[in-house]
Amino acid sequence: MLVYRVFPYLDTASRGEPGHPLYEHRPQRGGRADHPDYYVWYMGRQAEAACGEAFGNLSRWTDSMFEFPAVPGARKTLGVYELPDDLRICDLDDPHRLVELGLRPTQIVTRNLAVTSEWAHRIWSQRSPAIGVRKWQAVQWWSFQRPNWTVIASWERPKLVELEHLNLNHPAIVASAKSLNRPL
Repeated sequence: MLVYRVFPYLDTASRGEPGHPLYEHRPQRGGRADHPDYYVWYMGRQAEAACGEAFGNLSRWTDSMFEFPAVPGARKTLGVYELPDDLRICDLDDPHRLVELGLRPTQIVTRNLAVTSEWAHRIWSQRSPAIGVRKWQAVQWWSFQRPNWTVIASWERPKLVELEHLNLNHPAIVASAKSLNRPL
């Protein structure tokens, strides 16, 4: 399955360095499923979802939003990644799954890290007796920015497929801005 992620890209970055498409910045802070013991890859199922998640809190979208001064020379880019089609995903948009986990929708979408990291770690920790490994390799839910977008947090590293340089005319930016009613 293809998934999308906006990240600061630096074309001279080597693997393991900030700006590389597979860079795992540690420690992670502030994401719903962040935990000190494992790395989480946050992505959107749709390109516009990745853009909306990255820029949705900005009231006006301008070219400067693509700059990333923390990594000199880096610019926010849309990465197209691939995850296995048979990835075991805990779908929190499934009401039966929420009941099974004892979760309410408000606990999923809240921006309270103590709440979200607790359910994420609980899901990550579940074991499948049938196969003797973790039951889930990823968890997905609806976007805070736009509920019809799906976001995914994968504990499996995705494979990079391609990079798409972002600007205000990029189709995913245009679609995301329109969906979120953001002027370009």
